[in-house]
Amino acid sequence: MVRLSRFRKCLLRSACLTAAVFMPTGSPSDVSQPPLDSRILKVDAFFESYGCPLPHHAGEYVRAADLYQIDYRVLPAISLLESTCGAFQRGNNHWGWNSAQTRFASVADGIDFITRQLSQGDPYRDRDLDAKLFSYNPTAAYVRAVKRLIDEIDGY
Repeated sequence: MVRLSRFRKCLLRSACLTAAVFMPTGSPSDVSQPPLDSRILKVDAFFESYGCPLPHHAGEYVRAADLYQIDYRVLPAISLLESTCGAFQRGNNHWGWNSAQTRFASVADGIDFITRQLSQGDPYRDRDLDAKLFSYNPTAAYVRAVKRLIDEIDGY
């Protein structure tokens, strides 16, 4: 028997209700909502499991990752390590960017900026994940810790 956390039950219930409300009726003029992206649910569940403060910004993480073509799990993992998902952040900087000296107008702006840098900025462009993470924080233990959290996100 599979036991679901209260959070997962709530997400599943919400997804089922959303699906029922937006089920097409067969008329060509009906517009249904796209299905909820499972990656958003995984990021939310990951942050919830660590007691991270709300909002989790899971949709913004996935959107930026898709836009800049990087793994959607990288920035959430960095956020957990650097600021406990924003619990210990300054200036909407959940990722310790620039030794936490950079401030962002919003968390969404920070997600977009850092995701773009990891994709296109020097010294990250055209490098594999290990090299990107090592450039972000040049310690082998940091790279291992982020990769462990990336793998953990898949379990949700």
